[in-house]
Amino acid sequence: MTAAVLEPEIPWKDQALGKIEDLAKSGMTFTADTLRERGLPEPRHHNQWGGLFQAAKKRGLIKKADFASSPRKSRHGGHLYAWRGVPNART
Repeated sequence: MTAAVLEPEIPWKDQALGKIEDLAKSGMTFTADTLRERGLPEPRHHNQWGGLFQAAKKRGLIKKADFASSPRKSRHGGHLYAWRGVPNART
C-alpha cells in the first residue's frame, strides 16, 4: 500500500491575504463577503476577519472605501466595511 501524498495546508490568513492582494490589484471595492463568494472558507474564529483586513491595511494594500450594515443574519446588522486597493500598493 502506498502512502497518500498530502498537499500542505495553506494557513487561512495567508490564503486570505492572497485573495485580498488579487482584489486590491483589480481596483474594485470589496468586503469580507466578496472573499467568501470567491471561495475563502470561514476562519476558526469570526474575530480573525478584523485582524486580516488590518494586516492588509498595514501592508499598504488596501484602504477603507465605505461601510454599511451587514446583510448577513449572523452579523445582526453590524458594520461591514468596504475596501479598495491602494494605487501602486507594495506587493
